[in-house]
Amino acid sequence: MTALRLRFQNREHADLPLESGVHAIGYDPSGALAQVSPDAAVAQVCVDRRGVWLQVREGAPGLHVNGRPVKRVAMLRVGDAIFIDGAELVLLGGEPLPAPADYGFSGGTDTRMLLRGIGGPHHGRSFTLDTPRVVGRAGECDIRVNDPSFAERHARLEAHADGVILRDMGSVEGSLVNGRPVRHALLQAGDQVVFGSQHRFVVEAPMQRTVAPDAPAPKPRVPVVEDTRAAAPIARSARRIPWLLLAAILLSAALSLLLLYGAR
Repeated sequence: MTALRLRFQNREHADLPLESGVHAIGYDPSGALAQVSPDAAVAQVCVDRRGVWLQVREGAPGLHVNGRPVKRVAMLRVGDAIFIDGAELVLLGGEPLPAPADYGFSGGTDTRMLLRGIGGPHHGRSFTLDTPRVVGRAGECDIRVNDPSFAERHARLEAHADGVILRDMGSVEGSLVNGRPVRHALLQAGDQVVFGSQHRFVVEAPMQRTVAPDAPAPKPRVPVVEDTRAAAPIARSARRIPWLLLAAILLSAALSLLLLYGAR
């Protein structure tokens, strides 16, 4: 897993490295958010092989992730903003990849990648990246942000053979990728990008289907046909032959005796 850090608002404390295990978050004696002992925690950040989880203590007030309330448990992704009673924490990932000099838009590019809104007015909307997309306030922008303080053309997104290229087009503060400020970057599937303060998107890519190797064709089953025909009855004449033969032998013996003794 990429090295993760939890950044405290206004840098009251140094970034908290998030290694595997449970990290308790609460208030220090000055009232600022900090890492505390488990019995003083208002929330816990748990890191395991499945990902990063936020667990909220029962009765903890005003806890939100990206502006959405959390009652008990929430799964976090890099770049998420955690608000505890108005104070902000940001889950940071590694440094974003630099944008390549070439655009690399070619036949090898997977143009099915898309940008899905996860916060702000575009929450729940998806924008395909089969063509370049411009984010800005101008009416002709593909992803339009209707905010007077937003740049007319904030940034441009274009599919690349290695991901999605983000290029700044003259915004004041740039963008955030996985919680880190950037002007230009190469985005990967799963990266979270924020334009302005609340327009959050995540880069998604289609699932690759795993094709199983061809299994050998099953051998045809030869049906077993049972011979249900009854045995043919023995001919009545055939059954009578032994008795006739015995009767002929006895008759022949009787005649022989009659001739032998009758001639005397």
